[in-house]
Amino acid sequence: MNDTLPSRVTWVFAGLVVATCSAWWLGSDSALTGSGLGLAATLTIVIAFAKILFIGRDFMELRAAPMILRSAFGIWVVVVAAAAVALVVA
Repeated sequence: MNDTLPSRVTWVFAGLVVATCSAWWLGSDSALTGSGLGLAATLTIVIAFAKILFIGRDFMELRAAPMILRSAFGIWVVVVAAAAVALVVA
Protein backbone atom coordinates (compact mmCIF):
# COMPACT_ATOMS: atom_id res chain seq x y z
CA MET A 1 0.00 0.00 0.00
CA ASN A 2 1.23 3.48 -0.82
CA ASP A 3 1.66 5.40 2.44
CA THR A 4 2.16 8.76 0.74
CA LEU A 5 -1.42 9.06 -0.49
CA PRO A 6 -4.27 9.53 2.01
CA SER A 7 -6.71 6.64 2.24
CA ARG A 8 -10.39 6.85 1.36
CA VAL A 9 -11.32 7.13 5.04
CA THR A 10 -9.04 10.17 5.39
CA TRP A 11 -10.75 11.88 2.46
CA VAL A 12 -14.20 11.05 3.83
CA PHE A 13 -13.21 12.39 7.25
CA ALA A 14 -11.95 15.62 5.67
CA GLY A 15 -15.22 15.93 3.73
CA LEU A 16 -17.20 15.41 6.94
CA VAL A 17 -15.24 18.20 8.62
CA VAL A 18 -15.95 20.54 5.68
CA ALA A 19 -19.64 19.56 5.72
CA THR A 20 -19.83 20.24 9.46
CA CYS A 21 -18.25 23.67 9.03
CA SER A 22 -20.63 24.42 6.13
CA ALA A 23 -23.68 23.47 8.17
CA TRP A 24 -22.44 25.56 11.08
CA TRP A 25 -21.89 28.52 8.74
CA LEU A 26 -25.41 28.13 7.32
CA GLY A 27 -26.86 28.11 10.82
CA SER A 28 -25.07 31.29 11.82
CA ASP A 29 -27.05 33.72 9.66
CA SER A 30 -24.91 33.35 6.54
CA ALA A 31 -25.00 35.77 3.64
CA LEU A 32 -25.93 32.92 1.27
CA THR A 33 -29.38 32.38 2.75
CA GLY A 34 -29.96 35.90 4.06
CA SER A 35 -33.01 35.83 6.29
CA GLY A 36 -34.38 32.68 4.62
CA LEU A 37 -34.39 30.35 7.59
CA GLY A 38 -36.28 27.69 5.66
CA LEU A 39 -33.54 27.48 3.03
CA ALA A 40 -30.80 27.38 5.66
CA ALA A 41 -32.63 24.65 7.59
CA THR A 42 -33.23 22.62 4.44
CA LEU A 43 -29.59 22.83 3.37
CA THR A 44 -28.45 21.92 6.89
CA ILE A 45 -30.71 18.85 6.91
CA VAL A 46 -29.45 17.75 3.50
CA ILE A 47 -25.84 18.15 4.65
CA ALA A 48 -26.57 16.21 7.85
CA PHE A 49 -28.09 13.28 5.99
CA ALA A 50 -25.25 13.26 3.45
CA LYS A 51 -22.92 12.97 6.43
CA ILE A 52 -25.02 10.09 7.81
CA LEU A 53 -24.73 8.32 4.45
CA PHE A 54 -20.94 8.68 4.36
CA ILE A 55 -20.53 7.64 8.00
CA GLY A 56 -22.65 4.56 7.42
CA ARG A 57 -20.80 3.55 4.29
CA ASP A 58 -17.22 4.22 5.36
CA PHE A 59 -17.03 4.10 9.14
CA MET A 60 -19.69 1.45 9.79
CA GLU A 61 -18.34 -0.57 6.86
CA LEU A 62 -21.59 -0.82 4.94
CA ARG A 63 -19.60 -0.43 1.73
CA ALA A 64 -18.63 -4.12 2.01
CA ALA A 65 -22.03 -5.27 3.33
CA PRO A 66 -24.53 -7.29 1.29
CA MET A 67 -26.45 -5.32 -1.33
CA ILE A 68 -29.78 -5.62 0.51
CA LEU A 69 -28.34 -4.02 3.64
CA ARG A 70 -26.69 -1.20 1.69
CA SER A 71 -29.94 -0.60 -0.20
CA ALA A 72 -32.03 -0.60 2.98
CA PHE A 73 -29.68 1.91 4.58
CA GLY A 74 -29.69 4.17 1.52
CA ILE A 75 -33.49 4.07 1.30
CA TRP A 76 -33.78 4.83 5.02
CA VAL A 77 -31.49 7.87 4.65
CA VAL A 78 -33.48 9.23 1.70
CA VAL A 79 -36.91 8.66 3.30
CA VAL A 80 -36.02 10.16 6.67
CA ALA A 81 -34.23 13.11 5.05
CA ALA A 82 -37.26 13.78 2.84
CA ALA A 83 -39.54 13.61 5.87
CA ALA A 84 -37.32 16.04 7.80
CA VAL A 85 -37.22 18.48 4.89
CA ALA A 86 -41.00 18.20 4.48
CA LEU A 87 -41.45 19.11 8.15
CA VAL A 88 -39.26 22.19 7.72
CA VAL A 89 -40.97 23.33 4.51
CA ALA A 90 -44.49 22.84 5.84
